[in-house]
Amino acid sequence: MTGKLKKAADSAVSCSTFFSEECEEVFEDAVEEAVEEAVSCSKLSEDICDLSDLEEIGETELNRTQSVRSVQSWIRTHGSIHNCREDPSFLLRFIRMQKHQIPKSCTVLENYLMMRKKHPQWFKNLDVRDEKLTELIRNGYLFALPGRDPDGRRVVFVRAKSMDPKRHTNSDIMRAHIITFEALLEEEETQVKGFTYIYDCSGVSLAHLSIFSPSEVQKIFSICQKNLPMRHKDINIVSLPFHLRAVLEFCKALLSDKLRSRFCVLGSFDKLYAKLGEESAVSLLPQEYGGSVPLDSMTAQWAEHLEKIRPILLSLDEMDIIERKMTKSKEESGLIWRYLPSFAQSSSGSV
Repeated sequence: MTGKLKKAADSAVSCSTFFSEECEEVFEDAVEEAVEEAVSCSKLSEDICDLSDLEEIGETELNRTQSVRSVQSWIRTHGSIHNCREDPSFLLRFIRMQKHQIPKSCTVLENYLMMRKKHPQWFKNLDVRDEKLTELIRNGYLFALPGRDPDGRRVVFVRAKSMDPKRHTNSDIMRAHIITFEALLEEEETQVKGFTYIYDCSGVSLAHLSIFSPSEVQKIFSICQKNLPMRHKDINIVSLPFHLRAVLEFCKALLSDKLRSRFCVLGSFDKLYAKLGEESAVSLLPQEYGGSVPLDSMTAQWAEHLEKIRPILLSLDEMDIIERKMTKSKEESGLIWRYLPSFAQSSSGSV
């Protein structure tokens, strides 16, 4: 329930014993505001995304509203989920990842909450004021470029050599990634269009890689590709030292075929320029890479944005899920979804 819908409901309750004209006006105003908010939200993605983007994920104005209501209903009847965000922007990231297949969307949301609970050192306390997170962002280790790539996607830029393996832990590195991902997922356009990545691997040494053990890498790749509501569209590995190619192949082997197909290994930034197009590259990349805006300015802008949405990022830690053993048979579990309004549509294979 949105804040304004809750306001309408609270107004009705408070006025149930003494329903004056003034109370009636308060209630009607609250309902009107809630309706306006819902309409605005339901049209947002059509205003900012091409029709082809929405067709790719099987989204229409009608099923967008139905899908959000279905997931909200599922959350409210889930005995183990507490304080979960129910606003459309949050729920739609899971729905869009799964192309409006409601059972799958709910499963990813449940797994996402469990992932955060089991690994708080990687997924919680996403605070831009944390000293080490601030260092990693300000030094240009990882940040979102201000512009978008030629396909309209936000670009996550990583300079591995800006991380100090003697000072930063794998928890610092993971939280730097997750705070960036969570911040970008607040943008509905990014939920729809997906992510592009540019990894500058020049200067990477074995000391940088030793922060993560092979088992930790395997665990991170396994849980993140399944449980983070992201659409990874284009992954560019630039200037990777030859002796680390085997490490890349090990990492790729842990991913799905679809994700592996989206990797592009480029020997230099000249080749990235050729891929992006010179005009796009100049407008997108930092000055140190041939662009027009200094890297320090870009990282400062990103840090400022993270500060602006800091309350939203920290509020994610308020969500909780109680681990429980699922004893229902597959057939019994399937019956649950029949109570969701859009199940029939989402399970028909039309999206």
